[in-house]
Amino acid sequence: MSETLAPFAVMISYRVDDFDAWKEVFERGEAKRAESGFLGHHVNRAQDDPNALSIYLAVGDLARAKEYATSDDVKALMRDATVSSEPEISWVIPKAENIVWDRELPAVVVSHTVADFDSWLEGYNSPEADAMRAAGGVIGHAANQAVDNPSLAIVYHQAESFDTLRALASSDELRHVMKEAGVTSEPEFAYVTGSMGKMYGA
Repeated sequence: MSETLAPFAVMISYRVDDFDAWKEVFERGEAKRAESGFLGHHVNRAQDDPNALSIYLAVGDLARAKEYATSDDVKALMRDATVSSEPEISWVIPKAENIVWDRELPAVVVSHTVADFDSWLEGYNSPEADAMRAAGGVIGHAANQAVDNPSLAIVYHQAESFDTLRALASSDELRHVMKEAGVTSEPEFAYVTGSMGKMYGA
């Protein structure tokens, strides 16, 4: 787990018509994002549709970041970036992070509700959970709590292959661990390729 975590983050999902055009516009907006309370980003592309994006942005100043995210400047950038669907925006609190930033990797985003988030997080950060993830081929992971729904946990796992991630997701061991940790909903799995990770000013 990282020694220092961003106080907040936002996950923004949408589809684009042209990834290369989007990437050019997104990179052009980095300086403005940094000025507006954002600390860095990590871009994920859906395995079954590389033009379906999920961007994770670390946030240092929540009020400034929210103001910028809803500004006319951002709406204009999205038009220039060929965004073709209504963005889905989720503000979260990072609770654990130990991901691989410097190369492209298969990953899965897992979302589920829990009975007691603090109790669940204690289990997630336990040596036993670390051992299970390592045995299952997970080489990078993170956990977040939704701001608007504190019972919602959003987990990110990286591995060397999608087969590895799917095998872990379907394992009885993971289901047992989730039940013991107080998971109260059927988990949702979204398989993505993660890349373009960067912390601003680093």
